[in-house]
Amino acid sequence: MEMMMFVLMSAVAMLINPYAANPVSNDNLNRIIDLTEKYNRDLNERFFVEDVSYLADNGCGNNFFCKVHDILQKHAKNNSEKDIVRNLEIFIKESDINCKEVLKKVGPSEKEQPLPDLLGNLTKCIQRRNFMGNVTQAA
Repeated sequence: MEMMMFVLMSAVAMLINPYAANPVSNDNLNRIIDLTEKYNRDLNERFFVEDVSYLADNGCGNNFFCKVHDILQKHAKNNSEKDIVRNLEIFIKESDINCKEVLKKVGPSEKEQPLPDLLGNLTKCIQRRNFMGNVTQAA
């Protein structure tokens, strides 16, 4: 009886051994790796935008609002972001700001910031503009 158990165990070990030595790639698991890498890239694109805090710190002028509008217009993914862009467009039009000319003087930033920081700067600048009145800093 013991000999029979030993033979069966040896046979099972020999059957399992090739699979242990040569693992088979699972396409579903490999697809998960691809999807997580894409998701991580998307998170960077979705949550990080050009840093404009230097424009906010320099007075929240027209250059700031034009630059934020430009960034959000290219970035807008959901309805909330699209609403912000639409309202910025209305503000810019009503303020008679020529963003095309203003942005010629504003270079791109080499730094990035999280989208919530950009929106925080936007809120700060709107409050500042509402409190201090129309600031006409072009660049």
